[in-house]
Amino acid sequence: MTMQISKLTIEELAALMKKGAGVTVDPAEMGGRPEARFDEYGLDSLGLLGIVGELENRYGRALPRTRTAARPRANSSTSSTTPSWQEPEVSGHTENKIVINAPMDLVWEVTNDIENWPRLFSEYASVEILEREGNRTRFRLTMHPDENGTVWSWVSERVVDPGARTVRARRVETGPFQHMDIRWKYDRTPDGVLMHWTQDFAMKPDAPVDDDWMTDNINRNSKVQMALIKEKIEQRAREHGAPVSVHSD
Repeated sequence: MTMQISKLTIEELAALMKKGAGVTVDPAEMGGRPEARFDEYGLDSLGLLGIVGELENRYGRALPRTRTAARPRANSSTSSTTPSWQEPEVSGHTENKIVINAPMDLVWEVTNDIENWPRLFSEYASVEILEREGNRTRFRLTMHPDENGTVWSWVSERVVDPGARTVRARRVETGPFQHMDIRWKYDRTPDGVLMHWTQDFAMKPDAPVDDDWMTDNINRNSKVQMALIKEKIEQRAREHGAPVSVHSD
C-alpha cells in the first residue's frame, strides 16, 4: 500500500530529507527522476525512518509499512501533487508499550543513557561507544551468554530527537537480519509516560529462525525488559519524591 500525504510538494519532501536525515537533494533533480529510489539519493533505512517520523509527528498518525523499494514520486518539482513512497520490505513488525509513572525528563534521561544500559536492561552485558556526533551515537552492544553459551554482539546506530521525544535506530551489523529498524516514542499521559517501542525487520533467508519466530521472541523479551525498566525508573522517582501521577515535567 502507498501512503498519500495531501499537499506535500517535492520541495517539502526535499526539506524533510534534509531535516529528518541530513541528506541534501535538489528538488528539480528529484522531480525529474520520479522512479528513483531513496537510496539513490544516499538515504539509508535510518534516514527514511527519520522522514517517516517527521511526517507521523506532522499528521499525528502512523504511516503503514509496505514491502517494496522506497521511492519518492510526484509530477514535478513545483507540483502540489502529493509525493508518495513505499518503505523497504518489512516482514516482521512488533509494537510494545508501557506506562512509566515518573516525570518525562527522568524517563527520557534514564532510557537514553546508553552507557548505563547494562544496569537498566537484564540482557546486555556491556556497551561500547564507538562514535558520537550531535544526537547520533554508534555503539556496540554485547549480550550475556545464551542458554548455549553463545555471546551475541553487534553494532547499532541511534539518533535521538529530544524535542519530539522520539528515537530512531538501526543495526549496522545486521547479523541474521536483512535489516532491523527501531523507533522509540514517548508521550505524556495522566498516569505517567507512555513509552512505545516499534521494530521493523526482516530475517535473512539463511537465518536460523524465521520472521514469525523472531516476532514472538521480540514481543516476549520487550515485555520483560519494559517491566524491568518501569520498576527501576519508578523506584528512582519515588526516591526523588516524584508525584504518583505525572502530567508534566
